[in-house]
Amino acid sequence: MIHLIRKLGCTVAVALLVLSAGCTDAASPLSARAGEPAFNTGGGPDVAALARFKTKPQITIAWAKKWIGPEGGRLDFYGFAIEVPAGAVDKVTMFTIRLPVDPKGSDHVLAEFGPHAQPFNVPVSIELPYRNTSIEGIAQPTIVWWNNGWFDMGASVTADGLRLRTSTDHFSTYGTTDQRGGGIHTSGG
Repeated sequence: MIHLIRKLGCTVAVALLVLSAGCTDAASPLSARAGEPAFNTGGGPDVAALARFKTKPQITIAWAKKWIGPEGGRLDFYGFAIEVPAGAVDKVTMFTIRLPVDPKGSDHVLAEFGPHAQPFNVPVSIELPYRNTSIEGIAQPTIVWWNNGWFDMGASVTADGLRLRTSTDHFSTYGTTDQRGGGIHTSGG
């Protein structure tokens, strides 16, 4: 019994250590590339042009992370995803998806992907929710990234119809929209 209590105590201690490290990091915004806003900076992205969820997801944790190495891997979180192909990174790297928790941002299909300032050897794919959003079924939905304005990345609907997908060589804040022009710039940025 004493052995079991010690084992349980060690397990709880390790879990608390991991959670506190994650919570500490989660409390501060990921640092974006120079000139790009990040969540919680006060100068964040204008979400007015972005798609909205038809039913707002019940998000209890707004941040996910996964260590992915040179062999590649995938991180899925509330309909958002990162797919890292083999060879995209040279060493094990922490990939993250952070969702906005403020009422204005969390109604919209919007997420910050990380790591920032990390060059990829080959493009990495990201996916954002499409089904049950205000742009589901439109002719030309797209993924946009924020750099003091929204830039069109292009997108395709996944085979299962659940998400929009695009490839990128960098991470930033991304959203989905059907608007071209009116603040949406066409760029492969």
